[in-house]
Amino acid sequence: MSWEDSLQYASFRGVKFDVINARDSAQRDMAQHEYPNKDSADIQDLGLKPHSSQIQAVIWGDDYESRLQSLLETLRKPGAAELIHPIFGSMPNMLVSVLQVNHDAEYVDYCTLDLQFVQSKTGNPFFVKDSPLSKADEIFNQVQAAIDSANTLMENITQPLRTARKMMNKVRGLATTSLNMTTIFRSDISGFISGTTDFINSPSAFFSDLRSALSLKMGASKSSLHATYVNSGGGALLAGASSSGSNASGGGTSSGSTSGNTAVSATTGSVSTAVTQQQIATANYTAAPTVIMADWTSAYSALQTVQAMPVNLVSGRIDTPVDMPQNLVAGDIVELITIVAVAVALEAVDEASAILSDSALSAVLTPVDIEKVANETRQMIQDAINITRTTYAPAMDEISSSAQPLGLSYEPVINQLATVAAAVQALAEAVINEKPQLMQKTVTALGNLHLMAHRWFGDYSRAAELQRLNPQLRDPNNLAMGDELNVYAE
Repeated sequence: MSWEDSLQYASFRGVKFDVINARDSAQRDMAQHEYPNKDSADIQDLGLKPHSSQIQAVIWGDDYESRLQSLLETLRKPGAAELIHPIFGSMPNMLVSVLQVNHDAEYVDYCTLDLQFVQSKTGNPFFVKDSPLSKADEIFNQVQAAIDSANTLMENITQPLRTARKMMNKVRGLATTSLNMTTIFRSDISGFISGTTDFINSPSAFFSDLRSALSLKMGASKSSLHATYVNSGGGALLAGASSSGSNASGGGTSSGSTSGNTAVSATTGSVSTAVTQQQIATANYTAAPTVIMADWTSAYSALQTVQAMPVNLVSGRIDTPVDMPQNLVAGDIVELITIVAVAVALEAVDEASAILSDSALSAVLTPVDIEKVANETRQMIQDAINITRTTYAPAMDEISSSAQPLGLSYEPVINQLATVAAAVQALAEAVINEKPQLMQKTVTALGNLHLMAHRWFGDYSRAAELQRLNPQLRDPNNLAMGDELNVYAE
């Protein structure tokens, strides 16, 4: 993705201006120590100097004089403020260090301004823009590491159970409960094929089957719109998705998808038809952000149901295809409860990552929606961490005497889950930072959202965007004077 697709309106203290060019620089401060009769010198790194952004702005038109005066008044105010850079976006704590206005006799009602902004706070992030796709790749790798740690933990858990005689009721409970879960998955989930039903002797295979069942269950729990979007390959059209997303949020258009579709259409007619079907599926699904969030809520609820399944099987709240052992309690199958919680948490991470890393979907979601997805995913990870710690923390007292030191096996699982949770938060933050900044506008006249969108943006079709950003509105067709609405800064 190029900066052309993410170009933002430049502004300082909320006053917009057009930009011809921008140059950004950073220098490193160094102390140079030289000595007599010694070649070269010792260089001491003293850190970066304040970052500088040199921007050439332009103002033209019949009303250029009034707009120029307004901008100059803003630039002359003392103190630091937020600069919206056309490429890098929000840059807080920036001072105007140089201001030069240029007029040319050949250009009437036209002038340029040479502006230099300097960072005024230490440790201020600059030139930092995380890519959601790169964050999603990190999450994928961390999930794989968590799976490896979980497999190691399960192997250490089940190995002594395979030859134990004094824990036969526990062994039967784990085996029967896992068998019942697999049997229920087979009957309820279309397309599910298990490689094993034996949790005791093949824990890794059971864990793999469990993740497969969860993945299939997530797809079955979602709407037909989502199924059409996925089956048509809508997620692969990232260029077209970016164009659709920019129209939804900022009213802009992107040329990237057009050129890509033209190139594809030149290949074969069948490929062109497939691309058209993908575009239709993408447009239909992303045009209904409430459906996207409804699908997430449905998937989250389905995951919670699976997480509670082992306990519900033991308590009898779920009918069991195979009779459970007598006098079985939840404490007898804590190992299975724990590993199911871990599998559910990792599946939630996969679902959240798929939503947040897809620019077509994240473009139409509000920051509140993105926070909801991230927070609920992190809560499910925290539940898995709590269950794992509660189950295996006592094993720390038996590390020196145990043949299978579970105290050393469960910590990597917890650490990996914590790392994944932090990565999910970073992904959500990156997605939110890619959106224009939220601000509030006051309704100054009676009307509805379509009228407000026309007044504020000159585009009535952005009424749907206003409604997404303001879920608190009871009657979007009856806005009163003084109402405060959330809007994008662009």
